[in-house]
Amino acid sequence: MRSIISIVFISIFMSTTACATNSNDTFLRGLVSGSRGGNSVGPAVEFDSAIPQTWNDVREQGITKHERDRRAILAMQGEYEVSFEFLEAFLMDTPKQKDTPYFSKATEIVKVIENREDFISLQHIIVMYFKMDGQVHGPVVVKHWRQDWEWQGSDRFIYQGSNKWNTSEVQNTGKWVWNVFQVDDSPRYSGVGEWSHLESASFFNSDMMSRPLPRREFSVRSDYKLLMGKETLIITPTNWYHEQKAFKHEGDLKNGKFNGKLLSREVGQNTYKRIKNFDWSAGLKYWDKTQGYWSDVRAVWKELVKRESLELRGSVDGVKLFSVHFKQAEDDKVLAMSSKERQVLIMKTISKYIK
Repeated sequence: MRSIISIVFISIFMSTTACATNSNDTFLRGLVSGSRGGNSVGPAVEFDSAIPQTWNDVREQGITKHERDRRAILAMQGEYEVSFEFLEAFLMDTPKQKDTPYFSKATEIVKVIENREDFISLQHIIVMYFKMDGQVHGPVVVKHWRQDWEWQGSDRFIYQGSNKWNTSEVQNTGKWVWNVFQVDDSPRYSGVGEWSHLESASFFNSDMMSRPLPRREFSVRSDYKLLMGKETLIITPTNWYHEQKAFKHEGDLKNGKFNGKLLSREVGQNTYKRIKNFDWSAGLKYWDKTQGYWSDVRAVWKELVKRESLELRGSVDGVKLFSVHFKQAEDDKVLAMSSKERQVLIMKTISKYIK
């Protein structure tokens, strides 16, 4: 099962080629030569046009701005078909041609795993079925990314390039720190921003952030070290959208400053469309079984990211950290341990990947 998960995870989120197109049109290149990305096909889903109570909660009259912010964050929970779309809008200091646009889809449930007055954590879990040889196969379950929201948080982590993060203090009044974590709960990127609320939508705009290359890129690109840009989350009655606009940056961060050339500008949009009558039981069962393990992983990382600097190895003996965690998360012997014992094991596991 773990090998199947690894294969599917790679097929969904890693492209097989990054060839140039025959057209320089910004938004029409995919129509000329197609797109890269996952090539599996799933069964049709049923979209849900009903307005959820979470949206009505956001629109309630007489609540504070802080409470409306909280409810907008909580409104991202739910059951979704997700599309991931990215393209290079224009080139800058590079002889390279524009990449082929990227497109893939997944079905994903977003769960609230912590909800306090000044802190909310949302866990994304992929549950997917595949059509092959006229039959539907699956489900395949993958713990995906996590997003934490801290009201007036006092620090953030900043990606430096080359798998290194620094922790920085934040002078923060009236803003949220938005922390994004990878599938193994290691840090990915962190932003600071404010929520705004209109009649038809609520949206969050981040400040300038630096972040690692995603799998769709580092599998085919080695000419740049990080992405730098701003992101926007837009919550509407039935869907939500994650917009990303970033520069592909040749060098690392040095002494807090970007070092090197900007190669190109990338724009992306992840669209979360609500669906219904989908069988999420395998994902919910997985989370019920493993949530104690992942809670302990988060507790260990919470202490590790307090370090002034953190640098991670991409793999140890050819094995990625997420693969070790995925295995341990379903190991009955590990799950039978006390939380304290598990955290000792998890710290030993992660420490092997810290330089």
